[in-house]
Amino acid sequence: MTLILSQEHKGKQHKHTFSGYPKAISDVKVELAYMQVDNGRKLDLVWAYEIDEYNNWWNAMVSAETGDVIALFDWVDNANYNVYPVGVNDPSDGSRSNVVNPAVSNASPLGWHDRSQGRTSTQSVGNNVYAQENWSGGTAWQNNYRPDGSTALNFNFPINLNQQPDIYADAAISNLFYWNNIIHDIFYQYGFDEVSGNFQESNFGRGGRDNDAVQANAQDGAGYNNANFATPADGSRPRMRMYVWNRSSPNRDGDLDSGIIIHEYGHGISNRLTGGPSNVNCLSGGEAGGMGEGWGDWWATSLRQLPSYVRSDVFPMAPYSNNNANGIRKFPYTTDMTTNPETYNYITRTGYTTVHAKGEVWAGILWEAYWNFVDQYDFSTNWYLGEGGNNKIMQDVVDGLKLQPCRPNFVQARDAILQADEVNFGGANYCLLWRGFARRGLGVDAAGGGVESFALPIGC
Repeated sequence: MTLILSQEHKGKQHKHTFSGYPKAISDVKVELAYMQVDNGRKLDLVWAYEIDEYNNWWNAMVSAETGDVIALFDWVDNANYNVYPVGVNDPSDGSRSNVVNPAVSNASPLGWHDRSQGRTSTQSVGNNVYAQENWSGGTAWQNNYRPDGSTALNFNFPINLNQQPDIYADAAISNLFYWNNIIHDIFYQYGFDEVSGNFQESNFGRGGRDNDAVQANAQDGAGYNNANFATPADGSRPRMRMYVWNRSSPNRDGDLDSGIIIHEYGHGISNRLTGGPSNVNCLSGGEAGGMGEGWGDWWATSLRQLPSYVRSDVFPMAPYSNNNANGIRKFPYTTDMTTNPETYNYITRTGYTTVHAKGEVWAGILWEAYWNFVDQYDFSTNWYLGEGGNNKIMQDVVDGLKLQPCRPNFVQARDAILQADEVNFGGANYCLLWRGFARRGLGVDAAGGGVESFALPIGC
């Protein structure tokens, strides 16, 4: 079938645009045209619709005579990833599933495997991330092994968790590639874009600096039972190193644990946004460094949520990888203070001198505010365009990073989130935020250094 612009109707304004289509991210374009059918033996007059949704960009041919849909094309290249998707934290939390065409067009306009200027790949390489094994633990990575999805971009590889991780490296690297791209595309919607210093090989002329897609090393041989993320200034490539965990037999692979991947990528987000994309030293040590860990935990916990969950549910960090139901933090995340009693003053206690310990206090405070938003606005499974409480507080927290000073303390970060809500929602969520902050000791009279307050402002 071939589409031919209608010569008869040229110049007669038979082109239209429509706004308000529920799933479209831009106006729907419509024009009158002829379509060749029956192997070119016949021409049908059609209305040709262009409908750009996030995961699909439809070109629909509708008969101008009958109104029937004659043909439907998707301009998004088919790509399939058999992975642990959003809402499934790790193999103990659910099963893998085939995710088709997950690239979001405004964030990844060429999909996940095209770096522009003709640089396409059928491997786990694209504009947002290069994902590969690094079994040697060395610095060379460009030519390390990557899975190949062929021209069909079918990244559907077997996995047997009774085997050592290197046996199922294709599946693990594919999962790492998927999650780096998902995080990139989700956070693009909340303002972690080119101008703000996000990670892309090409910025498509939208601002910011190019050539800094993430170098994501799977099964990195430099260590065990950990992961890390190095964030240089905008225009220099960040490095994510994911390790194997040897606390079980067979070993477990952190590349299958989205909570760890999100946490590490979160360092890149918070470092690039706090102080600006060229000043990435604002979250080093103290309360600022602790919050750098806490945002990562909070995002990891947020992106594993499902509509069925309630505020008293318990979410540890990395329980699968660590082979321990309690995870790797002192307490799991929950609003139940008998299970997690941490308040702001805890950062002054013995055992809370490290940034990770301070970070879990910050993440717990944000978790209280998160549930206030979800209780008020419900939960949306659409992390891109949703109107749920999870979407609204995500926007406030990301914008708070942009508004807070370099090397902030908890109180300054709190105030930046409150300011972000004033800008984003006219302060409609002022009391939702304050009730969450104050419940964990970050009330109106709190002061930096762990001086806590449980007081609410007048009116809340």
